[in-house]
Amino acid sequence: MAQNELIIQSRIDAETFSEFAWFDMLRHRKLWRRPALFAALFAAFAAIAFSRTGRTDGAALLGGVLLAVGLGVPLVYFANFAFSVRKRARQLNANEIAYTLTLAPDGVAVKKGAQSTEYRWDMIYHAYRLERSIPLYVDAGHAFLLTGKNTEAAWNTMTQYLSEGKRA
Repeated sequence: MAQNELIIQSRIDAETFSEFAWFDMLRHRKLWRRPALFAALFAAFAAIAFSRTGRTDGAALLGGVLLAVGLGVPLVYFANFAFSVRKRARQLNANEIAYTLTLAPDGVAVKKGAQSTEYRWDMIYHAYRLERSIPLYVDAGHAFLLTGKNTEAAWNTMTQYLSEGKRA
């Protein structure tokens, strides 16, 4: 091991995974936008239908149905996501090393069992600092979680090699 390398053995527990999954969905990928737009559109259609109450038969019923669908579908979407996150989090073994990351001046090396890969620092998409972990995105849809006692040192190392636009 070289003097300027930092090795992180990531163990992912249920709380860390849940924090990351919600962060990834809501903040990184911004997947709340379409359900919010859907709800807003159906609420607007419902408002139009409710404004016709008294002048058009069934307008209140149609407004109620539109509002129920507009709010219900996004609610089911988020509930389904929460259920899948809880289910996946229960399957994790917090004592098992998910993967080992080596942070070095030339980049990041990731090893899981017999598989390994390397990324130069300029190939890193983004790094975020969460309460329980540091998600290190190698592209827009794939991240490695840095967990454990060395996350502070890992973040300090990343600040040396990643521009401010690639870390938050």
